[in-house]
Amino acid sequence: MERIGLTPGSEIGGYTVVAPLGSGGMGTVYRAVDGGGTAVALKLLHPHVGADATARERLRREVAALQRLRHPAVAAVLDAEADSTEAFIVTELVDGENLADHVRERGPLDADDLLTLATGLLDALTAVHGAGVVHRDLKPSNVLVTDDGPVLIDFGIAQAADDPEITSTGLVVGSPGYLAPELLDGGEPSAGSDLWGWAAVLAFAATGRPPFGSGRLEGVLARSSAGEVDVDGLGVLTAATLHGALAPDADERTSPDDVIAALTAVAAEGDLPPDEDGTVVMDAGIAAAVPLAGATTVIAAEDPPTAEVALPAGETTVLVAPDTADAHDGRTVAMPVDLTKPDEVDDFDEDGEEDPDSVDWIEDDLDASEGRGPEGSGYVRPPARRRWGSVLALGLLVGTAAMLFPLVVLLVVGALLLVERAIGSTVEAMHTRRERAGVRRSDAARAAAASPWHLLRAALGLVPALLVAGSVLVIVVGVVWWLFDQGTWVLGDLTSGDVVTGLEASILCGSLVLLAVLIVWFGPLSHMTRTGARRVLHVVAPGRLGAAVLVLVCLIGSAIFVSLAVNGADITWWPLDAPTYP
Repeated sequence: MERIGLTPGSEIGGYTVVAPLGSGGMGTVYRAVDGGGTAVALKLLHPHVGADATARERLRREVAALQRLRHPAVAAVLDAEADSTEAFIVTELVDGENLADHVRERGPLDADDLLTLATGLLDALTAVHGAGVVHRDLKPSNVLVTDDGPVLIDFGIAQAADDPEITSTGLVVGSPGYLAPELLDGGEPSAGSDLWGWAAVLAFAATGRPPFGSGRLEGVLARSSAGEVDVDGLGVLTAATLHGALAPDADERTSPDDVIAALTAVAAEGDLPPDEDGTVVMDAGIAAAVPLAGATTVIAAEDPPTAEVALPAGETTVLVAPDTADAHDGRTVAMPVDLTKPDEVDDFDEDGEEDPDSVDWIEDDLDASEGRGPEGSGYVRPPARRRWGSVLALGLLVGTAAMLFPLVVLLVVGALLLVERAIGSTVEAMHTRRERAGVRRSDAARAAAASPWHLLRAALGLVPALLVAGSVLVIVVGVVWWLFDQGTWVLGDLTSGDVVTGLEASILCGSLVLLAVLIVWFGPLSHMTRTGARRVLHVVAPGRLGAAVLVLVCLIGSAIFVSLAVNGADITWWPLDAPTYP
């Protein structure tokens, strides 16, 4: 009986699962180790793959071909199990961040990085196609960004170039927005369809937005079939090149060599900025060297009009920037072939209301493991993950430091909470803009410019929690002081008139300060304070290693403060005078 998922410690095919890395339409990827302790990536395919005799045979042939392939831009296929309902593929574990996350966090690639991505990924595809395999699911999450260049991963639904389709009749598997239009018309996966996906990945990397849209699946597919590429904000040469490479008709597409030539020119000389009317005058030599499908060429019989570049013999080549459309990423799903053409789609009834029956055929065929993308730009806000271990360690450090420096700790913690809250507000505002309009290169500059406003908001937002904490602290200190004055509670061996100090007094000071900090942390309007702290910890102490180092430092610091208090160190009351025992 097949397992739906693997838990850490599970064994499959001689590999021990360590942790899940991600999941998609055809399976789940895990970090695992082999018998010798070497870390690998293991993709457990969905049960229907292992149950299909044709798919098992295809998988065996494909793995045999890929195991002979050694290329620095292709994750090496190490092993596979096809003769079981628990079919899996094992590849080398590459140290890198997938392109989708990389662009989401850092913004679109510049011209040099885009050229590096294009050439590295094209080399990888050439090697894969040379081995007789078509990847078929090229998309940003299947490309890793490493220090040595891009690496192509995830051959979970790849297929040999001469194999029949692996899915049931009338279905094709792929990622909307990255699946070549001819596949939706019943065409066979080929090197050409992979190269269309390559161009779509480049468009995403250049804009920070998926190339053909978001929202309803049929809308994304219709835009890709119509060639409505979102290249808004790109220079004219880059935009026209990518638009041409993503033409619906395979015979009209800009060739990969011409795409590389255009991106090389942009990286070396810069792009051509459009005029206010969306046109640009381009040197005839560049236009001849870089044929651009979908561009408009105008030949002037008379002298050329006013232009940035005057061409010889009175000829002027004018490139018109293509129209744009909202776009964002699709997931790997099963879709019917022979998709209705864009001009034949009718999703609304005669009253103007959306007709739910018009898309039942596509919704019924969605892979159950994938959800529909959100409306908007397609940008997914990275979660502000809870860091309870780090927060508890920092709380312990605050409490122990306050045993000897109570007022200083209050001031320092208050300032840190203000900064954390301001950072949280700034970062969340940036994510909100990206969800609305997509990732822009100006995001960091805009966030920095808005930081004074967010600092003011943070200060105002802290006021309610500070007032509550201050009130509670005044009441608690008043009650404790009254107990001392009545003799109900004796603080160590202190007598009336003595300066408040000693181990018992230190413990009391640390406890009171920690109480005040907890009230500010969980008090009114404190959500942004915690969110900001998570964002800061993600940067200051990233990952498990960063968290472990932070916890270790806090424990060492806490031990030092406790040791000083136990050995009789005096309490420092600066900036106020030391209080005396009543």
